[in-house]
Amino acid sequence: MRRPGSNSGPFAYLGFMKRDLFGRELTDGERAALSPGLARALDRAGARPCLIGAPSRLARIAALWRGQVPIMALGDRIFWPGVADDLSRAGGEHAMAVLQHELQHVLEYAEGRLTLWRYALDPRNWTYRYRLDARARWGRLGAEQRAAIVEELFRLERDPAATPERLAICRRLVPWAGDEG
Repeated sequence: MRRPGSNSGPFAYLGFMKRDLFGRELTDGERAALSPGLARALDRAGARPCLIGAPSRLARIAALWRGQVPIMALGDRIFWPGVADDLSRAGGEHAMAVLQHELQHVLEYAEGRLTLWRYALDPRNWTYRYRLDARARWGRLGAEQRAAIVEELFRLERDPAATPERLAICRRLVPWAGDEG
């Protein structure tokens, strides 16, 4: 069985780049820029993230009510229209935060905690807004809320002006955040 990022196979003779047809794996720079705990959690779960520079069919449907085509993770695949060749390059901090958000979904798919049907059937999964305080509990949050907190954690860890209290709450909430090595 071919790996999604493979550049060999029946279409190689047509000159397709591996990202054109099958997506691409994370670059070394992207992997190095991730929160270390997330990278380790993805490895432990056996996740093999693949970035695809096009929208999924579901994202095109979601665009009807969202007004734009969203980035969407489905299993190991992250459908990201126009994704850059390397999100970790200078100036890519916002994109890296979004990548971390999407990789949290990939992790939850790999661990079996998230499926397309579980996402669709639980309205908690559809909202991005959350309240971050001492009473917050990871298990009570929806999929988008958890991923948004992971995205915020990425930003806070790189912001010298971040409030230590908010950073501490994020680290307490996110299960893999204590595995920073």
